[in-house]
Amino acid sequence: MKLLNRYFLLLLLWLPGQLAWSQCETLPNDPTAFVALDANGMEITSFCVGQPVHFVHTRPTTGVLSYGVLRGTGVTFFSSTPRCFPPNYLPYTYTPTLAEVGPVTVSELNNVIGNPIYYYRVYNVYDTPPPAFTVAPCPANQALVTITDTGYDTYTYTFQTPTGSTGSASIGRGPGVIPVPVGATSITLTGHFNTNGSCESRPSVQPITLAAPVKPTLTSLTLSGPVPNGTATLAVGNLPAGYLYTLQVDTGTGFQDVPSVTISPGSPPLSVPNAAAGRYRIARKDYCGGSPDASVAIGTLSLTGASARNRNQLLLDDKGGPGTTYTVTRNGTSITSLVPISGGLEDTDVVCGSTYNYVVTATQPGGGVAISNSFPIRTESSLPPPQPLLVASFNLNNVVVLTPTLATPTLPVGSSLRYSRTAGSSGAVDFGTATSLRARRDSTDLATLKASPPCYTVRLADTCRNVSPPSSATCPAILSASAADADGSTAALTWTPFTGPEPTILATYALQRLAADGSVLSSVAVTGNTYTDLTPPTDRQVLHYRLQISGAGLPAGTFSYSNLASVTRQLTLTIPTAFTPNGDGLNDVLEVKGKYLNNYTFVVVDRNGQQVFRGTQRSETWDGTIKGHAPVPGAYVWRFQQDNEDGTLFSATGAVTILK
Repeated sequence: MKLLNRYFLLLLLWLPGQLAWSQCETLPNDPTAFVALDANGMEITSFCVGQPVHFVHTRPTTGVLSYGVLRGTGVTFFSSTPRCFPPNYLPYTYTPTLAEVGPVTVSELNNVIGNPIYYYRVYNVYDTPPPAFTVAPCPANQALVTITDTGYDTYTYTFQTPTGSTGSASIGRGPGVIPVPVGATSITLTGHFNTNGSCESRPSVQPITLAAPVKPTLTSLTLSGPVPNGTATLAVGNLPAGYLYTLQVDTGTGFQDVPSVTISPGSPPLSVPNAAAGRYRIARKDYCGGSPDASVAIGTLSLTGASARNRNQLLLDDKGGPGTTYTVTRNGTSITSLVPISGGLEDTDVVCGSTYNYVVTATQPGGGVAISNSFPIRTESSLPPPQPLLVASFNLNNVVVLTPTLATPTLPVGSSLRYSRTAGSSGAVDFGTATSLRARRDSTDLATLKASPPCYTVRLADTCRNVSPPSSATCPAILSASAADADGSTAALTWTPFTGPEPTILATYALQRLAADGSVLSSVAVTGNTYTDLTPPTDRQVLHYRLQISGAGLPAGTFSYSNLASVTRQLTLTIPTAFTPNGDGLNDVLEVKGKYLNNYTFVVVDRNGQQVFRGTQRSETWDGTIKGHAPVPGAYVWRFQQDNEDGTLFSATGAVTILK
């Protein structure tokens, strides 16, 4: 029973829909059947996004009215299921959305019992976005308003001031100068459609601000290469927003705009490809064509160059005008040793074969700075390089050391030094080539050098294949020394004359007495080529000498030295044949006497070969005792050994007798 009741209920619910469906048979498109009204009650023929609409039936009716809106043309609810009724009963307000822009179909069902009538009308929904425009304030209470929007037919604007909004005024599309009320902070633009007077745009608002006019600044102009192929980079400033800026150049016919370069407000560096030679400046005006001003003008400074005869010429194409001051860098270092020439400057402090990169900076009248392009110049010349100097000297190992001196502190890149040597009466022979200023050595043994005293020269060859004149021959002094008497208490010294870098200047000699380690013990001035040392050190077996030479064109503070010469004096040894260790104070001890005794070994042995005494210095004597026992008269044998200062061994033996 319950199941039967449920089926009956469903049948009652389904039947009216089927009856309504069968009754929705009329579908006229009657524009006069109903009208659409806006919020003000005015009839409208099109809809606007976001603006509410309601509908009014234009014919008498006693039935129930329902409305609905669907996107498209002629799209109705007639075929909808489960019924053809539009879903909205009066009162009904429809507000279009962005998703419905375009044609929409409004359906009306006049549900008169027994005679339902279905009507519909097609309307167009318009979007109302804020119109696009820009505003550029100008002095004298004006502004340039440029409408770039193309979606509306007409436009009006209002201003916002501290006291409220101004009245609406019309304005056309495109740029136009309009008056601005005092104190206005923003402008509002509204767009309108001619075919749909009820639709207007959502408002578009732009602020009105204008920075105070300031003089544009152009501080520097730097070229990347010679004009007209180089790019110019301009450092600019004082470019506040709200003004128009243009780059201008004067190439000789007055300042003209450079339309290919756009200048934005702020201080961005400007790049001008393929810059023309001329004077550049930044011009300013407001958007209404007033407030003209310009920066200081800076002329291009284009650098090229050439080289000849060991001189580099810096050729300048300078558009800076009179009163310009210049600074020059070479390989990044500022230089001042430049000579003015026609059309530029000349650098004489260069070396053939070397490449130098130059940059010229010009401070022009008004304070602008022009910086030239960097330009490399490889120095070329057919002139020989300057004559070098050469100093020959012995070191403490009796090796000849050759030290070259050039006009420059370093050997130019790619250059070389060519040495030659003469010995005795033989002609000059090649003595090697060097690519640095490192001292060169002649390791020929001293005996050969004494037999044929050498002289040396050097020439400088540059990378341009030019060779300097040879240096003046330099000949080191060769010193010889010998004992002047039998026991070597004096020494005789002779030497070959020294020849220095300047042969016409006399050499000055100082004879140095040296210790075995090469330190100087004393020095005495000498002249000529001979000297007798009457007061050599008395405590040294070997006398060491060398000459210290100055003058003769040697650079200040530079000396040449001769070889070391030595005199070895004969060691003398005196040992008594007997002594009497009896305590009478006479001849009580055995002591070693002689000259140049030092670090020796003196040993005494008895008849059995047993060592009874050992001494190594003269203060050590033997009183004849043996291991603390009283002296035993008799004969004893002694042995003496010492290394001479020259490395040879001296030895001697003998006998001594202890007497009562």
